[in-house]
Amino acid sequence: MRDVTYTQIYDRVKALSGIPTPSANVDTAMVSIINRRADMAYKASDFWPRYLVVGELRALQTLSVNAGSFVPGSTYTITTVGNTDWVAIGASANSLGVVFVATGAGSGSGVATLNNNLIPFTETGKAEIDTFLRIHKVYQPFIQYSSVELEFYQDGNGAHIINDSFSSYNTFVTYKKKWEGPYTSASTNIPEEWFDYIAQGAFADYLRMDGQTREVAGPEDAKAQDILDQRLSRTDITRSAGMIAHRISTHVNRAFRRN
Repeated sequence: MRDVTYTQIYDRVKALSGIPTPSANVDTAMVSIINRRADMAYKASDFWPRYLVVGELRALQTLSVNAGSFVPGSTYTITTVGNTDWVAIGASANSLGVVFVATGAGSGSGVATLNNNLIPFTETGKAEIDTFLRIHKVYQPFIQYSSVELEFYQDGNGAHIINDSFSSYNTFVTYKKKWEGPYTSASTNIPEEWFDYIAQGAFADYLRMDGQTREVAGPEDAKAQDILDQRLSRTDITRSAGMIAHRISTHVNRAFRRN
């Protein structure tokens, strides 16, 4: 996908306004105006193709816990066997990698990770998540038949899986990437698909800043909205929103329960 520069957008605004050399105050204000319009475009859809990631492997957040500190009822995975009697506190074997629900605090030198069912927004080497859209248990969830889907809620820490016990630390997440803005006057990475909308919208905002009446700025703002609507309709044509957002619930593919 192509990008445009801040300069290209500002040049369009200057052309629309008929002012080739705006004042320094306008130059400064335009950075905020253009960022406002870019943010509005970003928030207009969760399915902009460049920000949509489908079925990416994401690890659950884990916390190491020493034997003696296990909480009965919580799920753990053995990472260091040590001299702990894991079977005595709910494990099926005294072996590395065994997942179990603790029945006691334990003792000895063993260590396990707490499976807290949280998928953080960030993971090393991967894009930061803005919005979790769907979470599945299997690779290529929109290709596999009746892929098991996980219910979740999102808060300031990430996505919390509801009512599920995991046999692994991994999930496959469909999400919207975090916006890379705000931009500066030197930015060269503004999405080309937003170019016409941002420029037209910034022009309308400039007219308001310049004291133009609603009769002048209003129609230009309406043109900007029409441009954005056209772009959003093109996103719909790609079927991303229809395919990704649409859910068919069956007893097989939904996991709002313990598995």
